[in-house]
Amino acid sequence: MMKKIVVTGVSTGIGFSTAKILCKSGYLVYGSVRKEADAQKAKEQFGENFTPLIFDVTDSKAIQENANKIQSELISGECIAGLVNNAGIALGGPVTLIDTEIFRKQFDVNFFGLIDVTKAILPLLGAYKGSQCQGKIINISSVSGKRAHPFVAPYTASKFAVEAFSDSLRREMLLYGVDVVLIEPGPIKTAIWDKAPDPENNVFTGSDYEPALKRFYKMFIEMGKKGFDADIIGNRVKEILQDPSPKTRHVITPNRFTNYTLPGILSDRVFDKLTGKGLGLLKK
Repeated sequence: MMKKIVVTGVSTGIGFSTAKILCKSGYLVYGSVRKEADAQKAKEQFGENFTPLIFDVTDSKAIQENANKIQSELISGECIAGLVNNAGIALGGPVTLIDTEIFRKQFDVNFFGLIDVTKAILPLLGAYKGSQCQGKIINISSVSGKRAHPFVAPYTASKFAVEAFSDSLRREMLLYGVDVVLIEPGPIKTAIWDKAPDPENNVFTGSDYEPALKRFYKMFIEMGKKGFDADIIGNRVKEILQDPSPKTRHVITPNRFTNYTLPGILSDRVFDKLTGKGLGLLKK
């Protein structure tokens, strides 16, 4: 029997690569997109092993309707093998210059949406008493779920929240044998970088932060566009699904020492100074 996997946000980037790799590997993938046109396109690209689901992760009613649809296609006693929570957006800007609504929108997609999808799919993963099968939940977090940088407070806060939620859920799921695993990518070549504001013309142009934001764009956004290919994440998802006892966290980033390890070794004050010097944020 083909193993069934649910992947959110498969129209581009990490979700697209994950769906592509899993379909080619013989899994049956239920992949979420927000538009009918994207559903048809994905069906053509991924073939007969792919079933599109059309919903926005901020629409709890649509999420539950699609979970019911999957449930109706499972035979008695069958569970899905995995849920990959990938759908997400990246919002940012200096905290003093962005509306709190930006944080709410960020959390609605990256955090509350992930929770709604997880809760709807948990019964299908075998999270109930007497279940004979258990699936895995793989949450696509970020190195920003452990390392916070200036100008991306909404995004990094949402990923910190995903990290904590995942740890709590994993311990609660010990009762049912359902595992929860985090993938923490660094810069990955996806469309998310193309949505960054123009460094020469944006709502923060003329503000106190304009010079620092230009440096930030050059250092982080350009680095992101030169990151790992998204297939590296799709392949890791496949490995985790096939591993009976995977690590709980998988950091996948270019220049791991600089991007992940060093900020965890240095004291906050030292790293603050290095960041401030690099971006021109130190008070003169």
